[in-house]
Amino acid sequence: MLLESGPDVVQRFQLARQDTSGSVPDIILTVSVTAFLLVLLPMSFLRNINWDEFYFLSHVHAWLDGRLNQPVQTFFVHGFGWLAQVPGHEFGQIVAARLVMVAFLMLTCHAIWRMGSRLADPQAAKIAVLAFLCSGFVLAHGTSFRADPITTGLLMTALSILLTGRMHALQILSVALLSALALLVTVKSVLYLPAFLGVLVFRRREETMPARMLIAGGLALGIAAGLYLWHSTGLTATDGTDTGADLREAAETTLLSGNLLPRWNEILLWVLLSLPALVLTAMGFARAWASRLIILATALALPLLWLIAYRNAFPYFFPFISAPVMVTAALGAGRLPNTPRLPILLVAMITSGTCQGLVALSEGNAVQRATLDEVHRLFPEPVPYIDQHGMVAEFPKQGFFMSTWGIESYRKAGKPVFAALISEAHPPLLLATRWQLAQAVTDGDSRPGALLPEDQAALKDTYIHYAGAIWLAGRELAGAGVATSFRMPFAGRYRLESELAVTIDGRLVAPGSAAWLDGNHHSLEAPSG
Repeated sequence: MLLESGPDVVQRFQLARQDTSGSVPDIILTVSVTAFLLVLLPMSFLRNINWDEFYFLSHVHAWLDGRLNQPVQTFFVHGFGWLAQVPGHEFGQIVAARLVMVAFLMLTCHAIWRMGSRLADPQAAKIAVLAFLCSGFVLAHGTSFRADPITTGLLMTALSILLTGRMHALQILSVALLSALALLVTVKSVLYLPAFLGVLVFRRREETMPARMLIAGGLALGIAAGLYLWHSTGLTATDGTDTGADLREAAETTLLSGNLLPRWNEILLWVLLSLPALVLTAMGFARAWASRLIILATALALPLLWLIAYRNAFPYFFPFISAPVMVTAALGAGRLPNTPRLPILLVAMITSGTCQGLVALSEGNAVQRATLDEVHRLFPEPVPYIDQHGMVAEFPKQGFFMSTWGIESYRKAGKPVFAALISEAHPPLLLATRWQLAQAVTDGDSRPGALLPEDQAALKDTYIHYAGAIWLAGRELAGAGVATSFRMPFAGRYRLESELAVTIDGRLVAPGSAAWLDGNHHSLEAPSG
């Protein structure tokens, strides 16, 4: 056999233990896990759409339109080009993508179950899956259309093969391909490195196993490099898209900012929501009496240490970073055989998961859907537009990506951008989906993080409110009873909204009708007021 001489440490542990979870009927675990997985399906249609889901989708459309110029962390577009054929504009496309994310979450759950079964037994492994599903933010964000669910499913599956497989040629290739794809989807995949090293140490005494694992790692890097070169050569390069510079800036911003616990509020909330699951994982450490189990359990928990310095530890990050450590909950379940403590922890986990699911469903997305419906009614064909994150993914977004990182970079540069952008691209639409934009087109704002005064003035001078978050290029004019002069922001067809007909450049224009106006001076004649 491939294992070290004598019974494998895990086999000895399994033989020595009593029934780990005999006090919990298996049917209850199966029904609970199934129910939480099934609720993710309606949640895909009803849950509020996060800004980075729109941003993620915008990369797909940019790639299809030949506008994608960012090679880093955009390889996923090759797997989602079909979304453009889904009816229902961006809303329907994100719902379809979320259903794919549900499949990736199921892949993650299967990997946790497989690893938990290797370390304990199938029933305890189900408890580990339940612990993951009910831990903080998994139900709300674990199936959002972003890089994290994809990478989590890929990496956890690779880990499960490494921990449980015999690493024959097909499994070596599978681990290499899964790891390479995860790295191409997001460089955050390197945060799982301690977990991979822990599995390597755990199986180090098995004949030829470390060599096979190292071969898989080398293949993964080679496959990732080759696919990245293929992907990047198919993009239109522009200034400011240097791969090395992008990676350095990302590392400096997210990991090397020098701040400890930059997202301590999110971390504290995650701990509170995940408390029953964390109790089980802690008991798993106590149960891991053998050195190899202790090393493995520690390695699976080490990715959590990135929370100390990782700046982007927003709620969506936790389902990604917490998946490995939840495997040790299977060991924890084995520490509570035939005692009332395990059912109490399970009830607490189920209660936490249920409450989180209800809160996520209560957010709703009706306003987002109505906004997109109206935008596509106003503009049946794509037009340039300004917003925070690319909400109208089918349209070419103008301006920088207005994340906190993007705003900081913009403020640090100290250069206005919107006046030139409006002059060159003539975007007729602005979506005030971030407070900086909303304040710029209303009363202005001098708070730290606001747009530069020149950009606020340019936006306020260009756009007028239409409905909700929708602002359109135009002018608000008041009749004076005599001819008055005015200029439009730029040339285009403008629709008159007025109770009465007015005269523009000597031509009578009825309310609701459209007129072509260039960027020169025009004459308005309308009754006073």
